[in-house]
Amino acid sequence: MTVFEQSHTWDELIRHFVDSYVVETDKKAVSSFYDRGYIAERLKGLETELALECRITLNGEERWVRNVVIRGEIEDSEYAMIFLRDITETKVESARHLQMAADNAYMEQLIQSIVRLVDRFVVCDLENDRYEFYNLNGQMIYKPLGFYHDFQMQVLEKYKTLEPLEAIDILIAPDNIRKKLKSENDIYKFEYCSLDEKTYKIASYIPLEWKNGKLEKVLLASMDVTQEKKAEIESRQALKEAYRSAENANRAKTEFLSNMSHDIRTPMNAIVGLTAIAGANVESQDRVIECLGKITESSRHLLGLINEVLDMARIESGKMTLAQEDFNLSELVDNLITLTKPVLDEHKHNFDIHINHIEHEDVCGDSLRIQQVFVNLMSNAIKYTPDGGNIIFSIEEKPNGFSELGCYEFTIEDNGIGMSPEFQKIMFDPFSRADDHRTTRVQGTGLGMAISRNIVNLMNGTIKVDSTLHKGTKITVTIYLELQEKEKEQDRDLMNLPVLVVDDDRTCCESTVATLKEIGIMGEWVLSGREAVECCYARHELKDDYFAVILDWKMPDMDGIETARQIRKRIGKEITIIVLTSYEFSEIEEEAKAAGIDAFIAKPLFRSRLTATLRQFTSGRKEKTARNYLEELSESDYTGKRILLVEDNELNREIAGEILQMTGTKVETAENGKIAVEKVEASPKGSYDLIFMDIQMPVMNGYEATAAIRSLPGAKGKLPIVAMTANAFAEDVQLAKNTGMNGHIAKPLDMNKLNDVLKNWL
Repeated sequence: MTVFEQSHTWDELIRHFVDSYVVETDKKAVSSFYDRGYIAERLKGLETELALECRITLNGEERWVRNVVIRGEIEDSEYAMIFLRDITETKVESARHLQMAADNAYMEQLIQSIVRLVDRFVVCDLENDRYEFYNLNGQMIYKPLGFYHDFQMQVLEKYKTLEPLEAIDILIAPDNIRKKLKSENDIYKFEYCSLDEKTYKIASYIPLEWKNGKLEKVLLASMDVTQEKKAEIESRQALKEAYRSAENANRAKTEFLSNMSHDIRTPMNAIVGLTAIAGANVESQDRVIECLGKITESSRHLLGLINEVLDMARIESGKMTLAQEDFNLSELVDNLITLTKPVLDEHKHNFDIHINHIEHEDVCGDSLRIQQVFVNLMSNAIKYTPDGGNIIFSIEEKPNGFSELGCYEFTIEDNGIGMSPEFQKIMFDPFSRADDHRTTRVQGTGLGMAISRNIVNLMNGTIKVDSTLHKGTKITVTIYLELQEKEKEQDRDLMNLPVLVVDDDRTCCESTVATLKEIGIMGEWVLSGREAVECCYARHELKDDYFAVILDWKMPDMDGIETARQIRKRIGKEITIIVLTSYEFSEIEEEAKAAGIDAFIAKPLFRSRLTATLRQFTSGRKEKTARNYLEELSESDYTGKRILLVEDNELNREIAGEILQMTGTKVETAENGKIAVEKVEASPKGSYDLIFMDIQMPVMNGYEATAAIRSLPGAKGKLPIVAMTANAFAEDVQLAKNTGMNGHIAKPLDMNKLNDVLKNWL
């Protein structure tokens, strides 16, 4: 091959070669290879030749060539010779071998991958009753050949089909195989498993050899599908469970609707019937008052049912939110007692509250939702404990690693009918009620526990149930509450004062004395009234009287009142005597005062309550006693003040108007938001001092009406507007504020809150 032509210089020769023949992608490498400096440097040592393979274009065809430069010497001169050799055929052959090797490797890998899917091959000679096993490499496992009928028996001893009516030895019988395989393209498959159902496989029979139209040999390939089959079984089981759960949910909702239909009709019938009775006996005040009391009770029960259904709906839709407000644990427990005590008394239950090391009473959280949880739990304890049973409510502040949070453990324990293990598994499911003849007369929706758990979960708390059928139930709720930024109250007037605690319950004595010491008081305790009298007398003789004696009301041998009489008899009036009672002391108040008792303090004995009571006798100040809020409201005098009441419901308008008029205010009404806006706009300046605005009204709702009033010029646009509505959730309160309202009060009206609103704005 001649590609070099005569040229005047080396560089011209190389440039002509590269430009005319070398393919574009190889030009740079070839130019560098023929560089004179590069060749001189490389050939001055031990190397005598250089080589480079490249591609050139010759007569329109691409060829591979080998460039060789050889060093030579003539006398004292050195020179370089260039040779080019066509190596195209060699390159093509080498590439072909490489491709064949790659193809073979790929096919080998493909075959091995296919073979790995199969755990055994069996060649079955149906005509001669023979078989032979092959392993994954295609090699026989053993020789000589076995009998195929023995193979059938071996399979029968270890495996079974997935269909109970099919025997595996029949499926692999020669006659059945021939029946299934009638042509070369047929494949006969079936699933089978080990007798213990731990291994699952698929058998595939493929024709191998025919003779005179008769199938003589087949290939049996067995594939392990245990993982896939178990996944399929688990998936099928999950679908069954989901279907069963859906069925149970539908059944529960059906039962719920049936129960709700009954539960709602019961108070509704009572309300309708008692209203008719009251209307027929308007001349008898006692009869009307009795009917009104029962109507109120039935209304509360009906409202409770409706609230539970609404709460559950909000929880399931993810719309329930928690408020974050300051409250006191003592007040929370007081409210709980107030709500549950009438029912406790009705069932004659023995109820006690234990307070254990409550260091922080002032906390932040959603007190209404927390109260809702414990009212639900207490209601269940009351309902499912036979009359005269024992119920204990305990609170303990647990140590935790967060300085800004308090960990509180609430426990409600009863000796009621308990729950079966089966019901405990579903007790938190919506609409669940125990199938027990003892509970058939207990009213409820089956939503209380579901609501309680969801509220606790929203607070990142836990609720634990420990129950034994026929013995009782213990429910423990643990929640974390943010602590208010308050320093511990120190009352210098109480520091180091001696106080004697008297109670037949050692735990109560120790707990009370521990609380006194936290306040700074020197506390002592005895377990009986007689010991208390002797201790008081002994200190009196030493002219070192106790500052106060805290007596439990109910003690054996000598109760609190008799103990007080004996102390007054022997010592006089120098010592302050306080009686510790369980909630209600009106029945003994007159007798107690006659015996010389100075004050009452109700359980549970929180630190704040104890401090407030004792402080009365150091400063001479006594806290104002609670009065009926409605009576207090009626004693308020807002004569000359004008209120615009916006309410579309005639009955609600009448009731609210009458209550407001009890304060001396003049009440004007509007049936919807549009009328209210028109009245405010048309009225002289100063006509209204306060507007109570319903939210859901026809023509124009409360939000729209508020926006319209706020757009009015001057003082009219700044009138105080308070929402008075059944929309009582936290987001409703916030929405009212966002639309320009100054406050919010929920229906049914809370007289205490209504009084606060009037005081604030009038």
